Amino acid sequence: MVHEEELLDSAARVLAGDHSASMVQIAAGTGTSRATLGRRYATREALLKAVAVRAIQVVDACLTPADLPETADGPAFDAALEELVVALLPAAHLYGFTSRDATVLADPEFRAGVDRQDQRALAFLSLGQRLGRLRTDLPPYWIWYSLWGLLDAAAEGVRDGHLAPRRIGHLVLTSFLSGTRPPGQPSAP
Repeated sequence: MVHEEELLDSAARVLAGDHSASMVQIAAGTGTSRATLGRRYATREALLKAVAVRAIQVVDACLTPADLPETADGPAFDAALEELVVALLPAAHLYGFTSRDATVLADPEFRAGVDRQDQRALAFLSLGQRLGRLRTDLPPYWIWYSLWGLLDAAAEGVRDGHLAPRRIGHLVLTSFLSGTRPPGQPSAP
């Protein structure tokens, strides 16, 4: 019997590759039968909602490095930022599609989870700006969206076979830091 989290992660992998995958395609991609999938999730929308709830749980866990105290120093911020980017890589690979799916975006529970995560990330990025580790001429939301854009691009590059999974952490972090570090700060860890 496949555990719920494994099933949802497998469904997310299928949906990340094909946002319009049917229940039959999702079942085949998860290694279960359509009947088994249907017993757990009566509709595709119910499955998408469950995947979205799982996405919130996964990203919540990934954001742990962002929960720095206000008294953190620059090196602690840098280490947490690198840890955050590395932690988010698999989340983007599995769950990046949720931020573009109309069914998921219409769900108030999902939106509330995303808003809560945004606030955690924005507080972290604002701390980085106050510490002089991130540019202050860029709004924190732009920095956060830029990071997700790079994570999404990395996931797509891996999915398409153009990027090696082991290299994307370095690629994302280097690209992110070169655009968000203030002049005179090193752009690579």
